Amino acid sequence: MFVESELPFRFVENKGFRDFVWSLQPRFELPSRTTLRREMWELYEEEKAKLKIFLSKQCERVCLTTDTWTSIQNLNYMSLTAHFIDKDWKLQKKILNFSQTAGHSGELIAKHVEACLNNWELK
Repeated sequence: MFVESELPFRFVENKGFRDFVWSLQPRFELPSRTTLRREMWELYEEEKAKLKIFLSKQCERVCLTTDTWTSIQNLNYMSLTAHFIDKDWKLQKKILNFSQTAGHSGELIAKHVEACLNNWELK
């Protein structure tokens, strides 16, 4: 719910949300935002490890696309997406990286792509 709806982890501390959850199941104990953040990071790391294995064993070719933009706060961001065909011949896409960047120049984009590929152990 927090990832899909892009909710901040502190949302678990919201009185209205806590009251709503209590009305559904009074015995349910909501995790703290620290616990939620830690568990989400662990889940991310587990899924990343699975995807690394899948890409290294199941995909001979991966096509990469990047997208860059500037937020209304004047911060630069870049995403890197891998596109590939799975063993069932279905097109798949996975976001490998989403990060803040110093700018949109070709040199900066190339450095970010290279760092991401090294991180994902893609050659």
